[in-house]
Amino acid sequence: MSFLKGHWPKASSLSFSLAKFLLMGLAAAALQERTTYESTESVATLVAKTDWSCLLRTWRLKGVLACPSPTGGVRTCLWVENAYPCGVLEVVRQAGKSHVAEASVAVAGLQTLQASGATSSHTTDGGKGTGLQFTEARVYTMVVPLPVDLLDLPIARPQGPLFSVNYVSETDGFGWRSGLSDILADPVAAITRASLPSCASVPDPARCAGTWGPYWPRIGFASVSSEVMAGCLLGLRAGRVASAPMARVVVSTYPFEPRTGHYLQPVRPTWKPCLPIGFPQARAIEANSGSKEGAYLYIHFGLFEECRGCLPIRLVGPRSPTGG
Repeated sequence: MSFLKGHWPKASSLSFSLAKFLLMGLAAAALQERTTYESTESVATLVAKTDWSCLLRTWRLKGVLACPSPTGGVRTCLWVENAYPCGVLEVVRQAGKSHVAEASVAVAGLQTLQASGATSSHTTDGGKGTGLQFTEARVYTMVVPLPVDLLDLPIARPQGPLFSVNYVSETDGFGWRSGLSDILADPVAAITRASLPSCASVPDPARCAGTWGPYWPRIGFASVSSEVMAGCLLGLRAGRVASAPMARVVVSTYPFEPRTGHYLQPVRPTWKPCLPIGFPQARAIEANSGSKEGAYLYIHFGLFEECRGCLPIRLVGPRSPTGG
């Protein structure tokens, strides 16, 4: 369910409510201890740090299509596929915090509302030998404009805002901690998923981020020995909650579901080029990428296809991260 949907008050009371909400966010942000990563990025810096080579490396011509034109003739187009930056995924251990300056006030304000159960711990019990990791998570839409007229290639570019907030896990505390909301919404599917083999033995692209781990249960805990890899997996899970909320609490639906074989680019704490979701060589991802505060920030690249004039742009399905 959408967190901000429902019966709206009159315009005068709405203006007061919005002002009150922002003041709550500012007050909450001021009272909390500041972290080293907080508000260190902005939409402008994220655009500047976007790995545009990801688009060029993934661009391919799938064919030439022909379709009837509105005037009664025949139109032809180039059917292309490429990755395109469409969102930002963030995981942090400190509630109410964000790397992104434009989101910090909103995240702190939403945390004060505690819409569906408060979270109570933001630590790991890896010292007990379980490798259990927990983080809060945020999902933002960020569709970066690209001057396609300056390029010689037709580009599959999705439509969307430059920046908007989709999901803040603190408002979905019950679902993000227990996953019970998903089980109650579809108990048959939950039982079926529980009976399937592990992703380590059968990394099905539809339900697994390769060997990183399963997308379900869609909770903020992951039994992964590496905090870096847990950050990747939990960020993807949050993205999938935001894209298909079911009974979960979201600010707005994220229109670009993270899928295996699509792309993820680490930005914080260490900038790296984009890599396929589920990429099997974990050491390349983990190298020099640990965060002392358990905070990680990624740009999400969806894989899109389009044949302009004949085939509207769409997000393609999951695939093997190794291209097999």
